[in-house]
Amino acid sequence: MPVVMYLMGLEAAHGLLEELGFAKRPHPQGVGSSLYLREDTVLHSTGIWHRGVLYHRPKERFYRAPLPPYPPEVHPQAEPLPFAEGLAHLLPFLKAYEAQVARARGEGRGRFLRRLPPGARRHLKDWKALFGEGVGA
Repeated sequence: MPVVMYLMGLEAAHGLLEELGFAKRPHPQGVGSSLYLREDTVLHSTGIWHRGVLYHRPKERFYRAPLPPYPPEVHPQAEPLPFAEGLAHLLPFLKAYEAQVARARGEGRGRFLRRLPPGARRHLKDWKALFGEGVGA
């Protein structure tokens, strides 16, 4: 997930999230970066919420959680989920997102993956296992 979050941050900075149909909105509490909203999904630099499941980047944990509050906050009644269960819930969205990025940009992620920060770099092998070696070429 650290690789996913890093790449989404780059894509936000380059305006790609808006090209993919996400609406950029300021965070209601003025916390950190903007929110990117689309259908049943909210993206923020500190997490991804999709159809009732939140990936919270600071803790690298998944929760079953309502909105609001928006990341970086976690709803006080959020139910922690095992990592594998949370990832399984987000994986269809993430794979569809990767396909959209590939169609929109038509390029591999190689140049971005070579510049991963150390915290994400150690997860590159896991990211490639989830999304296929060809995605990073």
